[in-house]
Amino acid sequence: MRKYSKPMMAVLGVLLMVTFLVGYSYQSGMGGTGDAFVLGRLHGQPLTKGKLTQARIDIRVLRNLPALADMGLYPMWLSQRSQTRAAVQFYLLLKEAQAAGFFPDIGDINLLVKQKTLRKQIGELLANNSNFAQPNVVQALEDLTTIDQLQVFIGGACRPSAPQLAHFVSELGTSVKVRYARMRASDTAGSMPTPGTAELQHLFAAYRTTLPWTADSPTRPPLINGHRYPFGYRYPDRVKIEFLKFNRDAVLTKLKPTLKDIQAAYAYYQANRDNFEITPPDTSTAPATAAKPQYKTFDQVRQKLLRRQLIKRVNQLFHRMLYQAGHIADKPWSTVDINGYHHAIPQAQWVSYRTLAADLGKQYGYTPEVGRWNHWLNASDLASLKGIGEATTQEAGLSQPLGLSVLAMKVHALDPHSKNIGLLLHLQVGYDGPVLTDSHGNMYLYRVIAVSKAHNPATLAQVRSAVMHDAKLLAAYRADIKAGRALAVVAGRIGLPAAAKKDHLAVFTPSSFKALENQLVGMTPDGQPQYQLAPGHLPGVQVRSTKLMQAAFFLAHQALGGTPSANTPAAAHGTAESKPSANGQSAAHLVLTHPCTSVALDAQLEVFVMQLVTAKPVPVNILHDPTDLAGVERYLMGHLNQRLLEQWFSYGAVTKRLGFVAND
Repeated sequence: MRKYSKPMMAVLGVLLMVTFLVGYSYQSGMGGTGDAFVLGRLHGQPLTKGKLTQARIDIRVLRNLPALADMGLYPMWLSQRSQTRAAVQFYLLLKEAQAAGFFPDIGDINLLVKQKTLRKQIGELLANNSNFAQPNVVQALEDLTTIDQLQVFIGGACRPSAPQLAHFVSELGTSVKVRYARMRASDTAGSMPTPGTAELQHLFAAYRTTLPWTADSPTRPPLINGHRYPFGYRYPDRVKIEFLKFNRDAVLTKLKPTLKDIQAAYAYYQANRDNFEITPPDTSTAPATAAKPQYKTFDQVRQKLLRRQLIKRVNQLFHRMLYQAGHIADKPWSTVDINGYHHAIPQAQWVSYRTLAADLGKQYGYTPEVGRWNHWLNASDLASLKGIGEATTQEAGLSQPLGLSVLAMKVHALDPHSKNIGLLLHLQVGYDGPVLTDSHGNMYLYRVIAVSKAHNPATLAQVRSAVMHDAKLLAAYRADIKAGRALAVVAGRIGLPAAAKKDHLAVFTPSSFKALENQLVGMTPDGQPQYQLAPGHLPGVQVRSTKLMQAAFFLAHQALGGTPSANTPAAAHGTAESKPSANGQSAAHLVLTHPCTSVALDAQLEVFVMQLVTAKPVPVNILHDPTDLAGVERYLMGHLNQRLLEQWFSYGAVTKRLGFVAND
């Protein structure tokens, strides 16, 4: 023991360390503190935080495997309100599935992990995150597929009958053509009277805690006081930035090709002659020996190749300068905490970008441009900045290129959970972010110099100008709604073009459309295009509005002799006329000149006055075509399943079914 005590202690230490790490990886740091905390009661028994440990591990693993979404397996139904709710939801659904007799199929899981993208993501997760081990991934996939068995079972219970499918095809296979006039509140808001203080205060109180809505938002505006207006006065996360721009063209104009550049360009030409082949004439009728490839001469491509060589020199120069700049700017940031972030230092100790640019200019003969934004910028503002706003980086192990609008909002002060945004990428205020490159080859070194976390304005005075602007927009929109209804009545008598002309409104007549359309979603492994049915849209209108589609097909439904449904517009104006065909029989479509309706879109603050031109019902033979019915059935099943499963798998539904009562 005395002779081998040191090596034995070393081996024992390693074993203890491995045991500790394996235990930690299995628990993913979830155990320990607070495990006995009671979250609520399940059938009268306490449900503690410790019992959710495995569910928490499963969720963290699954959220690191986005490829599951492409396979329809990602648990999109998980609660976004809080991590604890999501864990309770997952735990209860797993218990429900297991109680119903569902279990994972190991063969299916083996097939699942053979998928290339998923296998790659699993490898990256295990390589880059020491909190997880292979058994964690296997367990997460087993638990997810167990719940998925329950999901498939429930989804299969709502298969539509043949008459339901035929009705669905009949309703959604009808094509319509409309003409419309559009009124925008933004066009007339400037002429609206100045609102009073009480009106401003009322609008401010309603939207003080709401973020402004934009058209590119993935969700609709919140429903407030019965409307989904795009207003909001809550300040979003915002930053101030400064940057150095390394302008490629500014250096290129000063560079002259050297003999070495010419030699390198010629060497590239010789090694890649196939890239400079001249498209030969059609020799399909000539002997095969006559079709000899022709190439551009070096003189013909000389300037292009020399520019390529000069760009290569500029990039090398910029990389040397950026390496030097990063080294200098990094000096004051000496210590790092256990999470990989540098300890904050006073702004006075940061290396000045202006001084840095001047020093680089003296050393390398080119001085980068210095840019600084001293006013607050949100993510949308950052994305709209010229040059740097569209620049991206692929550094630090990022799975995809990211731009300034994402990276700046991931600084630790705004998003404390962003440490794993990329391998070894720790974003923080004052410390240089990764180098960005735009489409013109310009490079940027940047840093966030100040942050402002999202918060509500304290008083109306802070956002008075924005509230004033919105109040005028709202007044204009309400006036447009009244005018749109009146215009629809007049258009019902004399036609929309004539009625709109009086109000100096443009009338648009796009091509016909259907409520469902085929969208290209990708290619099959054998190179064939793959389509899926998706909701249609009004051609030429960027807004994909359900209300617009409902209004158009409501008019068509009326024209074709149907009965209006409960969710269609309240009124349409005018009468339908059918054109007889040459043989005296009624034609397959109706030509309508007068029926009109108006549609108000709260989120866009726009009013559409719409008139039906033609309505063409689906041909009868399609109602009995099994191929068409199968395609529509897949869409209908997916649509119904999504709505059904969202409700069935929701936190509220599953806790109610299983009798869980939360303490909160």
